[in-house]
Amino acid sequence: MIVRKAALRPVPTYAVIEAHTIHVIEGSLDEDEDSLQDSLDQGFAELDRRQPALAEWLADELARTQDELVQSLGYFLAVTVYLAFREAFPTRLREVDPDALQIARETLHADEQIRAEDPSEILDSDDVIAMSQPALVAYVQHHVDEALDQGEGDIDLDELERIYRAILVQVIALSHAVASPTGELGPTREMLA
Repeated sequence: MIVRKAALRPVPTYAVIEAHTIHVIEGSLDEDEDSLQDSLDQGFAELDRRQPALAEWLADELARTQDELVQSLGYFLAVTVYLAFREAFPTRLREVDPDALQIARETLHADEQIRAEDPSEILDSDDVIAMSQPALVAYVQHHVDEALDQGEGDIDLDELERIYRAILVQVIALSHAVASPTGELGPTREMLA
């Protein structure tokens, strides 16, 4: 077996979001536009209460974009990704503190650098994340593809890429904030350094 370099840690099996969880979230949001906005606003308010460091960082990322479609997509995905974790792990989802958020950001960046410098590498970092969180990343990518179709060439691709990366950081951070059924978290920060 060939072992490739990677900075991203695998997601523990006890922290994987199943497809049925995403269907539950989609079903709860599948209403008219006004109630959808209310549901998203309530979801973001909860994200802000329960994951303040993550919510603040995501809000800053979203505020930086001038593309309204990208901003709307990012807001939708930030809330629905959080709701999927909350639905799947209501008692085991721990708070992502600023240090854990920084680790998630740095590991994504490091993994992207490793892959960019290796001409034989055929996978992108989002492919690696998708191996650990297949249903969740497929959901995110589906909505990114829909935004590209809806934008019909008028969408700011750099902004879309930046917001997509922010959502991937959120997925990484929340994946590693899920405690095992026995109550233990994954590797400590010291082990990751």
